[in-house]
Amino acid sequence: MLYSYNFKNQLPVLPGIQGLTIQENFDSAFMAQLGQITLDEANQRFLDGNKAFVAYLHHKPAAFGWVALNKARIGELNHGFKLPFQHGYLWNFRTLVEFRGLGIYPHLLHYILNWGKTNLDCFWIMHAPENKASEKGIRKAGFNFIGKVSVINSHEVIFTHENQVLPLADILDTFSFLKSEEDPASCWNCSSPYLKNRTPHCCCPTEETECTQNIYNYA
Repeated sequence: MLYSYNFKNQLPVLPGIQGLTIQENFDSAFMAQLGQITLDEANQRFLDGNKAFVAYLHHKPAAFGWVALNKARIGELNHGFKLPFQHGYLWNFRTLVEFRGLGIYPHLLHYILNWGKTNLDCFWIMHAPENKASEKGIRKAGFNFIGKVSVINSHEVIFTHENQVLPLADILDTFSFLKSEEDPASCWNCSSPYLKNRTPHCCCPTEETECTQNIYNYA
């Protein structure tokens, strides 16, 4: 699922969270430990021009996320792209387990949007179709739904346009997606062979949805 935010829109008001602070972080070792990645990977993210942000609740790290400003990669789809000038792509966001359900994610997104409004024109963000928690937070923060992203034939990344405000050609050019008339996948867990944290069973039946691309034939 692809969303965008430009600064013509006004950010919605979010309920306050007592004890919440957010700041940019420049410490590779800290971000590696927090995000459970290697120190080399954290260093490379900073070298590639990525920015890291951390939310703290009562001085304890509660959530984090990264912003790409030059190039980005959707690991779940094994797909890379170069961002247009003054565009940002938000990725690898996570709220730590003990802090979930408190509404921290939209506040973290708002902080980043406010951080970028003086230098950037547009932000993009994406989530897997089955990730309802991310969807709720992204929509609550004021992002606009643009369309659906899927993997077909185990490697082709396709895009289904659902918001006519942004020209399809611009979106395809920005992300190097392929236009397709095929039905988009209802979950990446079954459609993309590149997921690292795959669940053993398809989640679509629990969401009362029929899995459209169950390539792994889960029982």
